[in-house]
Parts: sequence; C-alpha cells; structure tokens
Amino acid sequence: MRVGFIGLGAMGLPMARNLRSAGFDVVVHNRSRGKVDDFVAEGGTAAATAAELAASVDVVCACLPIPSVCEEVFLGPDGVDDGTPGEQLWIDFSTNGPDTSQRISDAANKKHCAYLDAPISGGVWGAEAGTLAIMVGGDADAFAQGAPVFDAVGANIKHFGPSGSGSVVKLVNNLIGAATNAVIAEGYVAAVKYGIDPAAMFETLQSATAASPGHERMIGEGVLQRDFEPKFALDLHAKDQQLAADLGKLVGVRMLVTSTVNEIYKEAQAKGYGGNNTTAVIRPLEDLHEVTVESSP
Repeated sequence: MRVGFIGLGAMGLPMARNLRSAGFDVVVHNRSRGKVDDFVAEGGTAAATAAELAASVDVVCACLPIPSVCEEVFLGPDGVDDGTPGEQLWIDFSTNGPDTSQRISDAANKKHCAYLDAPISGGVWGAEAGTLAIMVGGDADAFAQGAPVFDAVGANIKHFGPSGSGSVVKLVNNLIGAATNAVIAEGYVAAVKYGIDPAAMFETLQSATAASPGHERMIGEGVLQRDFEPKFALDLHAKDQQLAADLGKLVGVRMLVTSTVNEIYKEAQAKGYGGNNTTAVIRPLEDLHEVTVESSP
C-alpha cells in the first residue's frame, strides 16, 4: 500500500514518519518545502502538488489546519480530486465541521473514492509515539480498509458512523477542553487575586475532585512556569470553538457555555495571544486584574 500524506505540521510530520516506520512507501506534499526536504532526506518521496501525490498512491492522508485549506487541497485546482485515478481511499485527519466533511465525501464518491473524516487527539507527543486517539466517520468498509494506516499512527481508534461523525466527536472533545481551560483560568486568577499561592493550590486540587489531565497540562505544565509555547495554538482552538458553536446551530441545540467560551477565546485572540499555546486564554484575565499566576521564585 502506497500512502500519500499532505500537511507536515507539528502533528503531520511525525505521523508520516510513523507510517514509514510501519513499512509504508510514503509520498508527502506540504506548502513549505523545509519539512519536505527533511522527509525526503530520511528516505521518503515528495510530490509537487496534491494532484501529483494523489495520482501515485493508494491512500491519500491529510492533516491540515482549517476547513478552507482542506477543501482547497482536496477539491481545489491541482487538488486531490484533480489527480485521483479513482477507487482510492482518502483519510482526513484534520479537524473540520461535519458540513466540510460531507462536501469532501460527496466529491470523493463521484470519483468512486471513499472519504473518512478521522480527526485526531493526543498532542504532538501522541503523534510522535503513534498513540493518537482517532475519531472516524464514513463508510464502514472504508474504515476497515484504512485499518493498517490507523494502526500505524494511533492507539484508540473508533468508527462512529457515517461521514461527519468523526468531526462531531472531535469538536465535542475540543469544546470540553476549551471550556475547562476557560474556567480554570477564572478560578486561578480569582484565587491569586485573593492571595492564594497557585502552586500550592494546584498540588492540592490535583488530589481533589478538580484533578484532571487538562488541569495538569494547563497549570502544572504551563501557566505556573509561564510556558506558552504553542503545542496547540490558541488560534487553532478558537477555530474549533467556532466550529463547535456552528454545530449547535446545525442541530438546533442550545450551547450557551460553548458560545461563551467561544467569545473568551476571541478575546484572547484580540489581545494578541492567538499564536501562544491554548493555555494563554488565562492571560487577558491576568492583564485585566493585574495578577500573574506563577510559581514562587
């Protein structure tokens, strides 16, 4: 099985490497050339366009930042749809809304191809280790066909139903994470404003009912050390929050908390923190109240 991989970002590059390590012949395409050159130097193959890549592989994978880029790569000029010979599997590891997934799926079906929306979670560390959670929507037979690819990059892989289903599960995952970050930010800023030592509070709360992996990542691994390097950029989390709010409109469900968190993330972007890690959602509130949540010197 020859696999193409489009999008060599923080998640995509280690995923492509894991596919090579699993024995696949991997062809890559990326807008910027540096990571492509690195991959080729390691023994991979490069394609100049998405269409050229699609013409030479059995499976097309993509891991891209925003829905408009996904549609351009799959359906635009020199895109996957232009190059496919048909009878091909497309696996999209990007985070999109279910409407985007359905449009790409419809286009794939017209070319006698199968499309799986298969967004991922687990961070860069999971991408490097090949232990990603993968939430899949699409045809069950296509899901079975893609199993060797999924097994090379993930550890918790589940098929949730027809096209768009994987995208919905991923949006729920990310809206829960964003809401957790937002409420943790409010709690810690209020406590520090009162005079509480945030490091001591964190240690206690991680042995209490507030304990969670999200609390650990936000406060223990990030905020207390003032480390806001973008492992998952706030801009990307804000994009996902908007998609989650749009999901509520699509299915007619009142999503008041999601909408509020959406506005909190937009505020952080407006304050210039979009390029920081998603945990920087705390920084506008710190600025407003003139406090810093950090470990004591």
